[in-house]
Amino acid sequence: MSVLIYEKKGKIAYITLNRPEKMNAVNRELIDELAKTWVDFRDDDNLWVAVITGAGKAFCAGADFQSLSQPGVQEEFNVARENPNQYMVWKPIIGAINGHAIGRGLSIALSCDIRIASEAAKFSMPEVRFNVMPQCVDILERALPPAIARELLLTGDSITAQRAYEIGLVNKVVPPEQVLSEATATAERLCKNPPLAVRAMKDLLSRSRDLNYQTGAALYQNANARLRISEDFAEGIKAFSEKREPTWKGR
Repeated sequence: MSVLIYEKKGKIAYITLNRPEKMNAVNRELIDELAKTWVDFRDDDNLWVAVITGAGKAFCAGADFQSLSQPGVQEEFNVARENPNQYMVWKPIIGAINGHAIGRGLSIALSCDIRIASEAAKFSMPEVRFNVMPQCVDILERALPPAIARELLLTGDSITAQRAYEIGLVNKVVPPEQVLSEATATAERLCKNPPLAVRAMKDLLSRSRDLNYQTGAALYQNANARLRISEDFAEGIKAFSEKREPTWKGR
């Protein structure tokens, strides 16, 4: 049985972590498969949005500690090769968080642009309890108010999906049976927008977060200049004048 299921349905890629007997904890094999999948998704011009979820009742329970005991594996785990940010994936990613997102699992969830959570999901970063450091300290502090992020990181406590929504960690909380359909509906909404603009927006948001105003403005101007010479820009103008829905090509 494959540890990862990768499906392409129209413009949407579905990525399912498939180790339900281990609550989808990441081992070397799953990390390898995720790394290959992110590169394929990034390079496939027919795919515009990805949805990532977990098989069974968990999203991802973090690192598989049994795998960590194998020779040479612990050093490899120090590099988050399962994270799409390692591969400059500027296409949007939606997390369909069907269950617990713990440690490395929460790190994967944080790499998603939009997060839809099951009412049964729980979130935690418990590494401090095991005398190790989580990989996404900086990401969590940017995603949440500093006091909230530090509470989670210093205590290792878990929070419910409702609490995650209240602090802005997830976009929406839905019944468990609706997580994937809600994520799909969100992906379909994104696919109605011109893909070049969506990717440029994600790129700009990612790069400009820690830049000064002048550098951020220059990035915006460069991105806008590239969009204005695209076929999709001309199509958008034409569709507006003809009062019809545009047909985006992604070029």
